[in-house]
Amino acid sequence: MRILFAIAVPLALLAVPAIAAEKIILVSPLPFGVDVYLNMTRRGTLVGAHETGADVKIFESSDPETRSENIRAALNYGATIIIAPGPEFIDMVPDFAEDNPNVKFLMIEECPTKLGPNVYCVQLRIYEAGFLAGFEAGLTTQSGTVGTIGAVDFLEAHRFTDTFAKGARLANPEVNVHPTLWIGGDNPWSDPLRAQSQAAAMLSDGADRILATVAAGNPAIYKLVAATPGALAIGLDVNECPDAPGHILDSAVRHIDQVIVRAVRGLVAGTQPSLISYGLKEGVVNMTALEEGAESSQCVVAKMPDVLKKVSDIRDRIVAGEIVIRDPAGLIQ
Repeated sequence: MRILFAIAVPLALLAVPAIAAEKIILVSPLPFGVDVYLNMTRRGTLVGAHETGADVKIFESSDPETRSENIRAALNYGATIIIAPGPEFIDMVPDFAEDNPNVKFLMIEECPTKLGPNVYCVQLRIYEAGFLAGFEAGLTTQSGTVGTIGAVDFLEAHRFTDTFAKGARLANPEVNVHPTLWIGGDNPWSDPLRAQSQAAAMLSDGADRILATVAAGNPAIYKLVAATPGALAIGLDVNECPDAPGHILDSAVRHIDQVIVRAVRGLVAGTQPSLISYGLKEGVVNMTALEEGAESSQCVVAKMPDVLKKVSDIRDRIVAGEIVIRDPAGLIQ
């Protein structure tokens, strides 16, 4: 005879344990302020966390010490994904990643030479848009001189300056490409006075198309361009044409927010490759006037259908691989 025993099991023990939500923390390299690029990283992080149901926090840094402190704070908080965009983290992230193998680290644009098993990097072929910006400048210049104002003369900055020059010369072999003027100093991304003086120098040398790549210093460049008859600027990162209507030819855009959203989805799902690049083909970089809604962008070139047709044709040839734009920094093959 078998004797059956009934054992009471608490309902709590029968319940399927809930899967802990991911904890995503963005550590900025610098203060957000009015920096368009950094604010796009924040927006992308928030959207990605919302879509995946993750917990999210944003830590703002101001210098190397606070960057390191913020990564430690993120680890102490229990972060499962730490987003560290920008070259400021290249020497820092690999060590943290090695010591914390269960945490995924996402880097944007700038990648360590060797990626650890828990380090992921997304690169942007922004130099493809830089080429198109130069092509537009070469097609539309009246003075025959175009140029770029950059923040700091380092390898990655030449992704704009070098390809801008090549694009301009493809459009107009006789164009004069003014030597790049750099902001430099302690705060090159947010120095409107220095940006204004460099713009004044380039304009006085006859340039009438200027690609502005100095973040918070761009408005100072636009102000001087607007006061110079015949001159037009080209913006960067987002559509900056509304910042000076009638005085900005176009903007070379990179959708960093979209990049981070895609990466967060992949990291949460476990499908994110350790290294991937996005460019014109993926629609992550582009010119504002080639995107949907360009007619209301306030970009001057949006009212130049003949110019846009030529720019669009070049964009399509790059996407198709007929024109190959090499990374001037040599980091993307």
